[in-house]
Amino acid sequence: MDPIELGRMFQMFDRNGDGKITKQEFSYSLENLGIFIADDDLSQMIEKIDVNGDNYVNINEFGALYQTIMDDRDEEEDIK
Repeated sequence: MDPIELGRMFQMFDRNGDGKITKQEFSYSLENLGIFIADDDLSQMIEKIDVNGDNYVNINEFGALYQTIMDDRDEEEDIK
């Protein structure tokens, strides 16, 4: 994935620009995109991608999540 595109996506989610995405920032940004995820499900998703266990999503962790989403989308397109 293009690092510039990843950086732009990350900045959209990192509302306060501190280099990490909190659960609240993640939830808010998803809701702005029309994606509503239950609080428990969001916590589980962040736990899975929070490799270093700091309860935040950094750009590398976000990149892995984004790549997974894109790969899933590509597979769905191939099926169609």
